[in-house]
Amino acid sequence: MTLLRQLIIVIATLFTLLFAGSVAINIHNTRTYLNEQLRSISQDTATSLGLSLSPHMEKGEMAIVESMINATADGGYYSEVAITDVSGKAVFERKQPVVIKGVPAWFVNWVSLETPRGEAMVMAGWKQAGKIHVSANPGYAYATLWSNSVGACWWFLGFSGFALLLGVAILRQVLLPLRAVEAQAKAICDREYPIQDRMPWTTELRNVVSAMNLMAAKVREMFKEQADAMERARADAYADAATGLANRKYFDLHLNQMTKERKLSSVTANALLLIELEGFKSFNERKGYQAGDELLRGCGELIEKACKEAPNLQYFTARLSGANFVVVAQNIVEKDALALAEKLASSFDRLLEKGLTDAVNVGHIGVAIHHEQTAGQLLSEAHMALRMAQVKGPNSVHMNDSKTVSEFGAYAEQDWLEILGGLQQDNRIVLYRQPCLSCKDDAQILQHETLLRVRGKDGKLIPANVVIPMAKHLHLTLEIDKSVVSETLARLGRPENAHAVMAVNLFPMSIQDSGFVSWLGDILRKHASVAPRIAFELIEYGATDNLDALRGWVEQVARTGAKTGLDQVGRGFKSFGYLDKLKLDYIKIDGGYTRDIHKDKDNQFFVDSLVKLAHGHNIYVIAESVETRDEWNMLKSLRVDGVKGYGVGQPEKWD
Repeated sequence: MTLLRQLIIVIATLFTLLFAGSVAINIHNTRTYLNEQLRSISQDTATSLGLSLSPHMEKGEMAIVESMINATADGGYYSEVAITDVSGKAVFERKQPVVIKGVPAWFVNWVSLETPRGEAMVMAGWKQAGKIHVSANPGYAYATLWSNSVGACWWFLGFSGFALLLGVAILRQVLLPLRAVEAQAKAICDREYPIQDRMPWTTELRNVVSAMNLMAAKVREMFKEQADAMERARADAYADAATGLANRKYFDLHLNQMTKERKLSSVTANALLLIELEGFKSFNERKGYQAGDELLRGCGELIEKACKEAPNLQYFTARLSGANFVVVAQNIVEKDALALAEKLASSFDRLLEKGLTDAVNVGHIGVAIHHEQTAGQLLSEAHMALRMAQVKGPNSVHMNDSKTVSEFGAYAEQDWLEILGGLQQDNRIVLYRQPCLSCKDDAQILQHETLLRVRGKDGKLIPANVVIPMAKHLHLTLEIDKSVVSETLARLGRPENAHAVMAVNLFPMSIQDSGFVSWLGDILRKHASVAPRIAFELIEYGATDNLDALRGWVEQVARTGAKTGLDQVGRGFKSFGYLDKLKLDYIKIDGGYTRDIHKDKDNQFFVDSLVKLAHGHNIYVIAESVETRDEWNMLKSLRVDGVKGYGVGQPEKWD
């Protein structure tokens, strides 16, 4: 019950009690007055009649006596007029029924009026001839009392109603700051920290608003400090001090994770671009270390810019050592990997234009494609490709030839357009699902993650790591997302999936497409009953590039009851300040931090800090790529909410 309603009830109760007391006092005083009037009238009339009747009683003129008594009784103001002799025997009496007009019976029963009898002696000369008895009729008194009571009630009710309405209006104005405080508290729970500029004039409320403003500012500052501390700690462990890019440890961590995650075909792959600036050592000796650091920073910025401009690219960049940089691009076709490397090489002359270097031959790029190699083998191939690029000449690129030909390598682009352009119509979609278990209860499934497979022309399943890069290359990602979302919602509506919760991975570029966003809102409203059981996951380092678009997306999805999560959190080397701005439901920590986490103190610290930060914003944390019980136990001790990986549950076909 709201405070305003409680205050209204209290005020109404007080008015009711005041009204009841006022009416009771009014009735009591009026009744006392009327009782006194009835007694006085009865006595005065008896005295007057006694004096008037005495001469006639002395002469024995009883007819006149009777006429006078009848005349008095016929007026209707008396219920009884009687005369008795000296012995008390009735000589003559006249009684009238008590008639009470327009007064409810309950009022008569509730308010009793006394009808005192007035008495006076009737004389015959000097002797007492008898007594006259007169009782006033209370009917008129009841009518007067009822009329006065009703008038008082209406007057009091009218005044009370006006006072109550006025009081409610005043209370509403007085309590407006409390509503603002309530909204402010809810906003803080929703990870927003508004400050109220308008201060109430009531001292107590002004103090409350000031305290809430202070708390909002402190909470915002606390989360900011926590995020900054986490960023500093991660930078110390994984960032290169000179360029701000990832360092060698970060590179090794995620390269190992990437090469162990899955095996790729020769159609699509992960690509390793190894970049080396030419003659950097002699440049340092000639220009000094400060100029060398500026060249390194400029090169890092150049690489980041080129990668960001590449459409649909999943990547991370790192500085390995000296003048060696690396770009790791995931789920990319070889042609696009080579195009990225050539674009980078062609932009090297900008370093010369900016005066950061004095050499025309700025650097070289070696490209290695990952299929089944280990991390060490892949890096060795990249070094070999780099040496070949150096042989070719200034600012050259070299990519090692593919060593194997996949069964899907014979597909031409037209074949891929035909396959990916009609997924639902041709019934080519095959969905698998992998469970995510709760850390608190191993038997509880928090959600299943949807995994996409596509039937090829011959009916064979094409894995997602082949489909996704080709979809990016052919700009068919929106069609893929629409097909998977439609199929998932349709399956969630079936009775056998009544309690299933599914997570669907979307391409980051989808949320920036207004047509897709509108389509998704329509289909979620169409499937309103199952919308709360679907979650949409976006890869962190793609989705968080445009926070405004992502914020709008999250809010729109939340209105339908669906949830939003971020996948591969930590891989993109992003600042975690976005957690303060987005109302995410959960995040999934990249497997690079969870693999062998029980052996790595830095990763334990990173996960522990991320969990604290996320839980402070009411965001669940799920760890990916969990393979062993030791990893699971460590993550559980770090208060991670859920785990997913082959050590937790194998993917299964979702029939």
